Amino acid sequence: MYPWHDTFHMGIIHFMAYPQVAGKEEILQTVKEVLTDEFFQAIEVSALLDEEILKVIGTMSKTAKVELLLAAQPLILSQQLNLNAPVEEERKKAVLTLENAIDKAYIAGAKALAFLSGKRSEKSREKEAKEKLVESVIALCKYAEKKSEEYGYLLGVNLEVFDYSIDKQALIGPAPYAFEVASLVKTECPNFGLTVDLSHQPLLFEDSFYTLSLLTPFITHIHIGNAVLEENHPAYGDLHPRFGICGGCNDTEEVAYFIKSLLKIGYFERKVVTEKPVISFEVKPLAEEDPELVIANAKRTFLAAWNTIFPIL
Repeated sequence: MYPWHDTFHMGIIHFMAYPQVAGKEEILQTVKEVLTDEFFQAIEVSALLDEEILKVIGTMSKTAKVELLLAAQPLILSQQLNLNAPVEEERKKAVLTLENAIDKAYIAGAKALAFLSGKRSEKSREKEAKEKLVESVIALCKYAEKKSEEYGYLLGVNLEVFDYSIDKQALIGPAPYAFEVASLVKTECPNFGLTVDLSHQPLLFEDSFYTLSLLTPFITHIHIGNAVLEENHPAYGDLHPRFGICGGCNDTEEVAYFIKSLLKIGYFERKVVTEKPVISFEVKPLAEEDPELVIANAKRTFLAAWNTIFPIL
């Protein structure tokens, strides 16, 4: 149906695209809308959902032949969890909560779990914070490995690179910080990887090719979206507005550059826990916008970007 189906799987982050849905019926109906859309071969849902709903979504995804991934970012942000907390009880609480999310991922049949680091710390304590984060992520990877014996496959554990100074102010963070932490985790944990998001590149003031090139050995998952750096804009910060929004940083040209960068680092040829490498839209409608129109915008933007690289003759 689409020229990239043999190369990678296109996904979408459900809870971002449909931020207003509440209740089992609405959640499952909007999940079904994604699963019946042939544009998508992957879907990412929130780890805040209960096991009952996740089981149903897992069955629906399997029936539709769509890969399921679980996102623990909403869990971490809503509960203010910190995997690099200097207070040990706080760090252990975050690890235990994420271990429960790993259980949920296996129960639903998800292929990978993604999350973010805790808040950045004072410069004088950053070394300690990175060490704490490494300890936490290794514990999560080992826990997922242990549980794999029960479920017959190994869950991917993905640390997402977030913004460092604008909105979420996460420790990971700048690409060199991500490289440092990933280097230490990957030596012990084959199921570990990094998630890189085009939305966060402007917020980090980093060039996409620079970030992707530096983090190449560890990248196992990709998000694409938009961001706004104008402080008085309603979508300022890490809100993932539609592509091409006035004041936004990413549109067709930036998406095309990002895809070219992924091609250069060989992302589409690498072996990952999903059937094929995944690229997921992370787009969120503003209060007055229709989710379906924002999703249509993302599709058209991606198609236009793809066609600038591989023009239709």
